[in-house]
Amino acid sequence: MYSLFIDSHDKKVSIVLFKDGKVLDSIIEESNNKHSTIVMPSIDNIIKKSNIEVKDIKEILIVNGPGSFTGERIAVTIGKTMAYCLSVPIKVIDALTVLAINVDDDIKYVSVPDRNGAFVGSFDANNKQLDEFKYINKSEYEVLCNEHNVVSDIEINYDLVYDYFRAVSAINPHEVKPLYIKGISALNGR
Repeated sequence: MYSLFIDSHDKKVSIVLFKDGKVLDSIIEESNNKHSTIVMPSIDNIIKKSNIEVKDIKEILIVNGPGSFTGERIAVTIGKTMAYCLSVPIKVIDALTVLAINVDDDIKYVSVPDRNGAFVGSFDANNKQLDEFKYINKSEYEVLCNEHNVVSDIEINYDLVYDYFRAVSAINPHEVKPLYIKGISALNGR
């Protein structure tokens, strides 16, 4: 079975093709805010390089943020459209969980920073979310980083990410929603 992973929440676009739960190929590219010109060609490229057809993809896996408005809209829209058109399951996780999966610690602090602060979360050793994700300003983020080892950039092991996805339930493509950094900061009164 082929599964397609799409992540455009940050400055990098990550497209990963799995075959039977193992990474078959990946394209990780710095986008420089050109997500819209990278994601679809990367998906097309990875499918062609792997000598499969789009209809061979049986599962869509996406990261729904937190991230920039444009970056998240691209991943979510493409993922939803592919899942709907191919009539395949779609599974969603957030970027903070992806980071936590790749950190080996008893308590994990992870973040997606932007120029004004960061979206942060904490997890236990089994990647269970410990509290609500929140957006904090730059000075609060500096304090958090001084008090804890906060991971915001780490080499992602996509095999671990796929293993985590196995326990995630598929949802209706129409119910997939992007998680925007700015939206969270507005909800937090920032």
